[in-house]
Amino acid sequence: MNARTILTVVVSLVIAVSWAGAEEIAGLPLHVQKIDDGVLRLWVGDHISSTAITAFATDKGIVVVDTVGVTEIDTGLRRVIARELGRSDFAFLINTHEHPDHTGGNSVYADCTIVGHELVAAGMAVAAGHRDRLLTWQTDRIAEQEAELKTLDGDSPDSAALAEDLALNRLLLGQLETSQESLPPTLTFSDRMTLDLGDTTFDLSYIGGMHTASDIAVFVPEHGLLLTGDTMADVWLTDTPGCLASFMVRDRMAHDFPRWLANWDRLLAERDRITTLLPGHWNGELSIAGAEARVEYVRTLWDGITQAAGEGMTMAEVQTEYRLDVRFPELVDSPGFNPQLNFASITELWREITSQASAARTIYTLLDEGGEDAEIRKVLADRDSESPGYFYSEAEFNAYGYALLQQDKADAAVTMFRINTELFPDSWNVYDSLGEALLRVGDTDAARAMYEKSLTLNPESPTGNEALKTIRDGAAAS
Repeated sequence: MNARTILTVVVSLVIAVSWAGAEEIAGLPLHVQKIDDGVLRLWVGDHISSTAITAFATDKGIVVVDTVGVTEIDTGLRRVIARELGRSDFAFLINTHEHPDHTGGNSVYADCTIVGHELVAAGMAVAAGHRDRLLTWQTDRIAEQEAELKTLDGDSPDSAALAEDLALNRLLLGQLETSQESLPPTLTFSDRMTLDLGDTTFDLSYIGGMHTASDIAVFVPEHGLLLTGDTMADVWLTDTPGCLASFMVRDRMAHDFPRWLANWDRLLAERDRITTLLPGHWNGELSIAGAEARVEYVRTLWDGITQAAGEGMTMAEVQTEYRLDVRFPELVDSPGFNPQLNFASITELWREITSQASAARTIYTLLDEGGEDAEIRKVLADRDSESPGYFYSEAEFNAYGYALLQQDKADAAVTMFRINTELFPDSWNVYDSLGEALLRVGDTDAARAMYEKSLTLNPESPTGNEALKTIRDGAAAS
């Protein structure tokens, strides 16, 4: 290794160093990482999956990407940025998406131009509408955490992690109680936008639909940085990855996957100029290979499901064809993937491509809201039409049935499971699930009949054999 190479490596290591000294913000440890000359990444906490914000010093002012979402913390971080950069000419704030942990501190930058996708404001409005529910949830959660903290060894890692989470939740509750008005972006775009700030360029691209409808990527070529928000990560640095925990096509969200794929292709074409990819939270990392694998996953599903639907395949056949372990074995143990998330992505893409609605979701909603039986039968009758407006998934009906059981709506669950037996009479599992729900409502005789039917189709079912034995033992004892 020559002297110039050694010097380059040493400089790179110095630039990348992160420090967390005695300084705190709002009672949480502060971390500041120098990514490059004039580029800082900051976050709070050693355990919580807090948002990592990035600040750039440019010819035309300081640009900050995202907020932590708590005014007290973001105010403190703004002071640290000014101190570390030796200037205070804040000019732009960029929101990578709509979620409160990225936009909740926008008011701290009210004197700046706030930039984001055109759908950010709508997403922020939806979040604001959940304020009362969040107040209740935060209050209850804080009480639970306070009680749990008293049971832990004060010097244990679990205690330290819980104490940080509790501190953040108290800050969030305080912010909710003040009813602060959210500030949406003042400069928006739909597909792509470039901010030319003299020595630094910010190339903004829509990549929405995998985390929120308003996701964007921010490419800063002069520093070799690609900021990807909460859309993906291929390494988790903690056991609680938070917003980076799943990579999936989100249910009932605005999508435009041809545009999504085109924008990602354009970004990844710059791979030779990208030195670092930065997810939106400090406890996740992303490599070029990881990003490419995730883009190809979406492309394979989009193209494959489009072709399958055109060839007349059913959604159930597509689910089998694109099972994670069958079609994407290399992603089975990759962060953000599991069979359930893959199933959900296929389901949503099928809905997007075919314009069919989920019969299971529709009936679940009807049952949950006390809909009439005639409305349910209308959905089921559509199955025999020449151009069905719904798709019918055994796994979805089963999942929604259990969702109803978990909500203590056993009668509705019985209805959902019974419909599944009508739709898929050759499946042993639908009778097994119906048997479980019938036991919950106290109809032991009917439950026994369902388990017996299930076992005629699958004599080796452990759940069926165990349940039937329990029922028979109970009958004998009485």
